[in-house]
Amino acid sequence: MGPLGPSPGGGNAWNLRRTKPAVLAIRISRELQRRPLLAKCVPTAIGFAFGDCLTQYMNRDKSRTLREQWSFSRTGSMLCIGALCAGPVLLSFNRWMDVAILPQQATSPVALSIKFLLDQVVGCFIWQAAYLSINPAYRRSALALLKSASGRIEGPARSLTRHAPQVLA
Repeated sequence: MGPLGPSPGGGNAWNLRRTKPAVLAIRISRELQRRPLLAKCVPTAIGFAFGDCLTQYMNRDKSRTLREQWSFSRTGSMLCIGALCAGPVLLSFNRWMDVAILPQQATSPVALSIKFLLDQVVGCFIWQAAYLSINPAYRRSALALLKSASGRIEGPARSLTRHAPQVLA
């Protein structure tokens, strides 16, 4: 017996060729419900690795080839951090929210909206801080972005304070 159904004759374990897509989706859904940690860790790991790929691509040195400067070990470490740290933490956080936020109406639109916003706000700060601490290139990019943004904000603010006495007079 394969993980998603019978495997006659030891052939295709998932019986993919003979299974309709809807039936396959139901079988996969059942397997993921039986293994919630796996269901959380795999997409989280892929997301962390993909985020690192985007970061490396955006911060590349255009004078060198991408192959020369790509850090596969960094992408692999982000994949592992996503699978071994972020996945279990997020699963625990989601389970806590299920118990703590409107447990009688856990699937109501209000409860789902609160959980989504809390997950995004809290998660954004936690994971961005973690990513800044373990990724020097991302840290440099974030600091450069903050410096350029503060320069764009301070310029108009200085001109406003220079003209404020004339406007208020």
